[in-house]
This record gives sequence, structure tokens and C-alpha cells, in this order.
Amino acid sequence: MASFQVAAREYMSSPLKTVRGSSFIDHAHRQLQQFRVSALPVVDEEDRVVGVISRTDVLKVGKREANSRPEAQLLAFPAKPISKFMTPDPVSVPADTPLAKVAALMVKHRIHRIFLVEDDRTVGIVTTRDLMRAIREQQLSTPLAKYMSSPLFTIRATEPISLASERLGKAKVTGLVVVDGDWPVGIFTQLEALESRELPRETATEACMNPGILVLDESTPVYRAAAQASVMQARRIVVTRSGNAVGIVTGLDFAKIVA
Repeated sequence: MASFQVAAREYMSSPLKTVRGSSFIDHAHRQLQQFRVSALPVVDEEDRVVGVISRTDVLKVGKREANSRPEAQLLAFPAKPISKFMTPDPVSVPADTPLAKVAALMVKHRIHRIFLVEDDRTVGIVTTRDLMRAIREQQLSTPLAKYMSSPLFTIRATEPISLASERLGKAKVTGLVVVDGDWPVGIFTQLEALESRELPRETATEACMNPGILVLDESTPVYRAAAQASVMQARRIVVTRSGNAVGIVTGLDFAKIVA
């Protein structure tokens, strides 16, 4: 049986990429896009971590500020500091905390990252992608079917990005499977929603989706799925049974495995 009692520091990412709370929210948007991450720690003038700003936060602000006319761009950002929109006091634990406990905290709080501290300093971060690496190294062979979530949240390729962005919020998920008929052809996530911010709201989702989708049969061993997801930098896996999409494995599902 796989054991995930190793200290979390063994899987942390460091150094941290950060933003200052005094910077405008549009700067957070640009940094999230540049670093290709789902969230950034927010630091004060003394470089202490005081919050976290995520794609979810940025999307909420951008949609609230945008004009709803069909020809208007999807997102707009006010000239206001990140500190007004961040989540304060992000979850953090000592760096020697067992990885399984870190994963359990992710599941409990429904978050994809935990900060690690040593001597009152934030020294790194463990994300659900780091948990994939742990699963791969432990060679956990249980099939994907045991861990998948169902049903899928989908959007048709021909439907507009305004509907896709709205559905992300209403379903409280970070990604939608884009389908052509019944077959998955791509992913539309918060990242694609942010990248589409200046496009007309009626633009077809297919024009903005990420076609690099990872689709695996339900019998695939979870360690192999984690390895492929890591290489492809995929945060979710569409699971099929007899050629039909029946579920999805997300970062939080990987956290449940480690926990």
C-alpha cells in the first residue's frame, strides 16, 4: 500500500512567485497568465505572505466589471489593489507536516494549494500537481474508475464563451469539458476564460478552448494517469468507459487519494 507520510517539504515548490497587495488586480491577471499558475501568494511591503489571489477571484472581479452587451469584451478590471479581492490568511502548515495531512487539508477546504512555513517564514507551496508526482512515485495501481467524479460538466463547442464563463461560476468548478456531440474535444477552464477577456462575448467556445485534453479509460492505473497528467500539465482527466465519457478526475480527487 502506498504511504504518503513523508514530510511535505519533499514535494514543495520553491521559491514562490508572488504579487504585492498594493498592485492593481490587472497585474495579478497578467502574472497568473505569465506563470501559468492558478493562484499567487500576496505579500506585503516586508514580503510576508498575507493572502492569496486565484483565477477564481480574478474572474469574479472581471465578470462583475464587464459590460453585458453581446459585443462587449468578456472581462474588465478596475484600477483597484489586489488586497481588496484576495483571500486573506491562506492555509499554511509547518514544512515537516506529513504530505497526507496536507492533502487532507486541501480536501477539507476545497483548495488546490497549501503554504509551508519554517521559522515563521513561508518557504514553499504544495499544490495538487505536486501530489500527482507523489502518486506517480508510489506506483499506486488502483484504476481511475475508483476516484473519478461524475457527472461531467460540459459545454458544446459551438456555444459562446459568455455561457462557458457563466457555467464555470454556477457549477463552482474550475473547468468544463468541451464536447462535439458526445465526444470530448477540449477543455475550457478559468485560464481560457481569462485569456479570452478581450474577445466578444458571443465567440464560440471552440475558438478559445484548450484542445490538449487528456482522455483515459477507467481501467488506467492512477499512477500512470498521474504521470501523463504531469507531463501534459493537465489538471484534470476525462475518464471513459467503452468510448463514452463518464467522469473526471481533478486535482482535488488526487488530493483525496493522498489523504
